[in-house]
Amino acid sequence: MAPYFALAGLPAIIASLLASGMALFLIGAGTTLFTGRGAVFSGMRQLLVGFAAAGVTFGIGKLIGIAVTG
Repeated sequence: MAPYFALAGLPAIIASLLASGMALFLIGAGTTLFTGRGAVFSGMRQLLVGFAAAGVTFGIGKLIGIAVTG
């Protein structure tokens, strides 16, 4: 959400995806402190699950015709 304060359009979308991806990866990598798994494995798993959830949510919104516009 923060990139939309300074950017608009495609650059804001890309910046938002990058920021979200970094946050998801870092949270996943941080879970290795509790699980003992590899940081790359846990980070990538969290990244994939997070982006998959966002994609499903977006798809359902498109399917039922809900749009959030500014």
